[in-house]
Amino acid sequence: MSKKFRFMPAVAALGLSISLFGAAPKADAQIVVMGGNPEGSLFYAKSQALASTISKYTDVRVDVLPQSSTVYFPMFMTQEVDVGLSSPLEAYSAFNAEGLYEGVNDGEGYPLSTLMLGSPIGLSIVVRADSDIETLQDLKGKRVVMDYGAFASSSITAEAALANGGLTAEDVQVVSASSYPEGVNAVIEGRADGAVGSLGSGILQQLNASNGARLLSVDPSDEAMARTQEVGPAFVPHEVEAGPVGVNEDSHLLGYAITLYARPDLSDETVRTILQTIWDNHEELATIHPSLATWTPDRFASTQTQVPYHPAAVEFYKEKGVWTDEIDARNSEISVPQ
Repeated sequence: MSKKFRFMPAVAALGLSISLFGAAPKADAQIVVMGGNPEGSLFYAKSQALASTISKYTDVRVDVLPQSSTVYFPMFMTQEVDVGLSSPLEAYSAFNAEGLYEGVNDGEGYPLSTLMLGSPIGLSIVVRADSDIETLQDLKGKRVVMDYGAFASSSITAEAALANGGLTAEDVQVVSASSYPEGVNAVIEGRADGAVGSLGSGILQQLNASNGARLLSVDPSDEAMARTQEVGPAFVPHEVEAGPVGVNEDSHLLGYAITLYARPDLSDETVRTILQTIWDNHEELATIHPSLATWTPDRFASTQTQVPYHPAAVEFYKEKGVWTDEIDARNSEISVPQ
């Protein structure tokens, strides 16, 4: 999309609306603030689960800030937020001060580091099941939520999905929304024909309960994915068998690995505590939210990362024997903003 946004800290306006999930508060516990998207999003549910697991097994209390990366990435710089779940698309743009993050932090980008790559996510444009929209190409001339304001990853996903179908924002009637859940709400309420849909999210289930939900299949061909990756280089085809809400037949969606990021100056001890706890208790995550069944240690260190790993994470993965020469080369390649 041609429109560019510049995001600045807004701590006072937020009033730090932080919610605590997990175990009861512990006396003298270290407090870690984790950024996560608003309630109703898949990222919110995953943030809840990770936070409660860390709080349960350590003396670290994790508070979840239900805001987007565009809000909490600037708060890494002020140490008001310590870690957060985000898409690699958004993190890449924020780290390099590109795209929707053009010019942030005086053009230097936001200081970020990777802790672990987690579950793959499936995304596309979702429409009502009773709609006559069957393909991405059918969105031409329709009302599509493309502008998500501060929720940059959803704006990028909308643009990438249209590009996969050979369309641009100029081919549709652009609708604006304040967040990912609000975009799907616009479809529920009839204010939009399509919006970004995230497989497994609570708001997608609400759409399905009210009108039925249909996630439009993307084209996994090299040509279509080349168009997609011009918008978001981290996107890959994600094959999904029929069954989940919104997927009535075997389909391809857009995918990437949801990633846990940290401020680079977060202490090595805290980083190791987080990593060790999730490594040791990853099987429990799926009992909190089913989508976390694929949040497994074999994914944590990966060449797919778009932002360099925290030094303490590098040492942790070396000790675990999963840090390869290929991952090391990739980490070195991206260690300086592009």
